[in-house]
Amino acid sequence: MKKVIIGLLSIVASFCLFTLGLMNLFPLLLGTALLYLSIFFSIFCFNERRRFKGMRMK
Repeated sequence: MKKVIIGLLSIVASFCLFTLGLMNLFPLLLGTALLYLSIFFSIFCFNERRRFKGMRMK
């Protein structure tokens, strides 16, 4: 659950930096990269929990 909250907060923070980049107050390239990485991290955390690990044979 902590990873989900961290992921959502990082998306919000990086979106704010991206918006500042569009206004030329922050480097746009850095804001775009941070936004991409935060979305990637969040999707990775959402998909990690529900992974099929195969049938276990006894």
